[in-house]
Amino acid sequence: MEVDGGGGGGGGGEKEAVRRSGELESLLEAIKSSEVLENRIALINQLDGSPQYCADDLSLVLKSLIVALKCSDIDTAACLDQFLALGAKASSWCGKHLLWSAESIDESEEVQEEEHSRLLPESQREIQCEENGRKIISMTLNISIKLLPSAAKCSTIDMVHTVGDFISELLILMERSIVGNKKIHGAAPDIARAAAGLLDETIKLCKAYSEITKAHTSKVSMPNEEMTVKHSEPNLTSDVIRITTSTIQTLCKMGTYAASSGGSQVTLLNASWKGVVSLLQIGKGTVEAKVNVAEIILTLVSLSIESLRVAAVTWCTPLVEALGTSDARRAFLPIKFFLINAVRICSAYPSEAMTIYKNIIKCPLVITSSSILFSKEPRLKAANEALVELLEPTSFLLLDTVMKSPEVAPESKCQLVHYFLQNEEANCSVHMGQASQREITLASLDCIFPKDSDVDHKSRALLPAELIVFLHFLNASPWLREEVVIELSKKLQDLLNVLTCEDIYSYVLGCQIPSLYGADHSPVVVWQPVYTVLIQALKTFMITAVASSVAWNELEAFLLENLFHPHFLCLNIITELWCFFMRYAATETSNYLVNQLFLLLKTVASPEKVLAPLSALRKVARAFCIILSYASSATVDQIYTCVLDDENSSKSSILHLALLMEGFPFDSLSGAVKELAVKKMFTSFAGYLESYSKNHGAINLPTSGLDVIGLHVHALASAVKCCKIKDDNTIDEKSITTMFKFTISLINMFGSAHDRIRDHLAKHISSMLDIISNMRHLCSFSDMEKLTLELHHLFLSTSDSSSAVLSQCKPSMASFMAILGHLNVTEDDANVLCSAMGDLFHFMLRERHWAFMHLAMGSFGYFAARTSFTELWKFVPGDAALSYNAITGMVIDENGFMLELRDFLQKEASLHANSSWSEQQICFLLSEGRALKKLVEAYSETPVVSETEKPAISKDVGTKKRKMPDGVCEGMVLLQNGLKAMRSAFNEADFAELRDRFAAHLSRLEDAVSQIASLSDEI
Repeated sequence: MEVDGGGGGGGGGEKEAVRRSGELESLLEAIKSSEVLENRIALINQLDGSPQYCADDLSLVLKSLIVALKCSDIDTAACLDQFLALGAKASSWCGKHLLWSAESIDESEEVQEEEHSRLLPESQREIQCEENGRKIISMTLNISIKLLPSAAKCSTIDMVHTVGDFISELLILMERSIVGNKKIHGAAPDIARAAAGLLDETIKLCKAYSEITKAHTSKVSMPNEEMTVKHSEPNLTSDVIRITTSTIQTLCKMGTYAASSGGSQVTLLNASWKGVVSLLQIGKGTVEAKVNVAEIILTLVSLSIESLRVAAVTWCTPLVEALGTSDARRAFLPIKFFLINAVRICSAYPSEAMTIYKNIIKCPLVITSSSILFSKEPRLKAANEALVELLEPTSFLLLDTVMKSPEVAPESKCQLVHYFLQNEEANCSVHMGQASQREITLASLDCIFPKDSDVDHKSRALLPAELIVFLHFLNASPWLREEVVIELSKKLQDLLNVLTCEDIYSYVLGCQIPSLYGADHSPVVVWQPVYTVLIQALKTFMITAVASSVAWNELEAFLLENLFHPHFLCLNIITELWCFFMRYAATETSNYLVNQLFLLLKTVASPEKVLAPLSALRKVARAFCIILSYASSATVDQIYTCVLDDENSSKSSILHLALLMEGFPFDSLSGAVKELAVKKMFTSFAGYLESYSKNHGAINLPTSGLDVIGLHVHALASAVKCCKIKDDNTIDEKSITTMFKFTISLINMFGSAHDRIRDHLAKHISSMLDIISNMRHLCSFSDMEKLTLELHHLFLSTSDSSSAVLSQCKPSMASFMAILGHLNVTEDDANVLCSAMGDLFHFMLRERHWAFMHLAMGSFGYFAARTSFTELWKFVPGDAALSYNAITGMVIDENGFMLELRDFLQKEASLHANSSWSEQQICFLLSEGRALKKLVEAYSETPVVSETEKPAISKDVGTKKRKMPDGVCEGMVLLQNGLKAMRSAFNEADFAELRDRFAAHLSRLEDAVSQIASLSDEI
């Protein structure tokens, strides 16, 4: 049957139309009056046998079908196939009518408004509108309901085949009326509401036929039982598969259409995707060849990401008020619906899901990146918490479903894990070099939701999210296969490498993320620092790795090798993991690994490295001491005893000093061992002072760069700082007097010594000041006075060339100056000691280095709280570092110092009150991260030179200084003048934001220029 919308323009055409209309009306009356179904079928066949109908005739044709369907006795099983044929014709003709309607609208809007309503008054009212459209679809629903028991009783394939044809026409009609009927806006909502019920009945039909297929399969598998219908099972199965696959494909189209309707087709949306999941579950093993399951999963993932993008774009525009929780949850619930259905399909078809694992990974990456983006905006806190509660767990479940499935090969699971953090450390600097700080820290919407959907290209903006998802795998490691756990252990080095990127470094240290927490109660959203989440994930993985010998060997090698990591954050993480191991591991295992660490420490022990804080010896010793603080008292006793047993050995003394300088846990020693250790240190120190006295006040200086003088002094100085000595009888009065004489001798030697010896003397002086500061209650007033005057002469009369070497004494001098508050000094300007104390505090408070500023403030605060002086303002210079304007560093604020002192004394309260990080602090962390990244790169590129290859460098005191090239001197002048000009420009112009951003950089640049100038003076 063809539909002709032309209608004819001549008189003959009009007569022909009238004749056809009369024939149709006669057939309609005959159908109404007929009481026998076979007669009505014959009459309907005459309608279908007519060669051509115009648009005027369709109304009568469809009306005739409706009458025929109403009058049919559908309980008659014998007429079931004829009734299905009528339903198929009804669907076909309705589809043709929809096609004609769409074509008529394409021709002209006027035709739609005038001609179409004039030509098809009944057809549009009965087919497009609610009444007749719903009647026809309701009839097909009833057919579907009655078809199942009738078909089950027949046990033939003919009925199933007929139903298959009927369902095919029905699904085509539904697609045309819903998905392809976007232009007829008035009809789509009514038909969509009826389509939801139709989809439910069609799904029931497929389920029933699936059971019939199973029953036939069961009969075929029983050879002794005769089958009533031979060779029916294969055809029956193919027809059921045809019906199921076509239904699944139509449901996907319906679900996609409903998802794009803006929330107006919720019923259709639920019915469609739930039906897809249900039919895929019952059709597993039969529909994979006809249905692209991976494409269906990809569609659901794409719908989730697109819905999230729309919400994020809306919320990231300026909002007057904070987003409410209900609004956020309303937007996220449809996304969760898509994700849950994707999870269910992945659970049934994990192998198909694995073929698109990159797309599946992208989903949690995008969701986590959105959470990170929302966390930067306080008004989106509710959205962030709702996202973490509703979407993030489900997105992780999408990955877990594939990783848990026994159908996925272990190699494929390892491939999925290997995809994370892949070559990120190599690409870190390349991709981030040109990006601004804000772009690095705050991923934009364009980066999270790129227009390019290529999953092989991973955006650098998703790296923080990639880190979080990888941590999820570490947390999920207890239920992963051993092969995957081993692969994860191999990826730990990549994890550390990623942490050296400046954006990840600032993110880990400076940001907090929401996460679900609740083991014994319903989960609640809590905010945690990223660093805490990272450490907890690694600890969880450590527990899992113990069960696998291969994984544990990888982890043990990882922990040992990275004790030498040049990046402090990575080293802190490694140390934290060692501490966790010591806290919970079995005693034998922990003692074994502690001994391994001790052997490692002994291999790097060397005299020239013991006084260098950043040397490998000191770094390993620092980590070792922290680890020992979590060990048992017996273990700590064992290690310390091993060090003391070979006290005559030079390496043992070096090792002992390194441990003491890095805070060996004395408090963990047992009482007897601790008492013996303290007694030995004081005895060695007293013996060292006695040798000084016997040598008539002469100090043995080192003869080579490998010698270290005063090991016993450095050891005691380190010990008294970390262990409070309660016994006043540990050192006698004679040794106290000798101690001050020895310190003054060191100070007097400093001025005349050459550069190499000065470094040793400065370290020696620093250690002696630490000992005196911690034993102030044993010191006399006269000794303290003499030493203060000598320090005044040392620091205020030293040349610039020696100031850099002497700066390492400033922390110890700050501690010494603090205890002067306990002296009973007469407050008199003529008092030499009072004047010297004032000059030394002026010297310290002028220091502009941030670390020395803290030390000076702490020293002066301690002194001011305990001294009897009333005119403390005399101890504060007018040009104190903290008196300058913080923005320009040029203008002095008279009240600035006192305000800074007050804030400093209240620093603990202010730090606890402000737990959030500002964007400026994040920027500072980024700058710090870049500097650390360069250090790591330099450390990795610098070849290690063996001791035999190191050239011997000797420095004669009488060697003449070489003249610097003129270009270098001119460049230094230009740099210094340029810095002054920049400072003046920022001070005069009103650019507060620029001043804030450049202040820290200018200070660093000035420090660098000063160091270059000092180097040029030494050459």
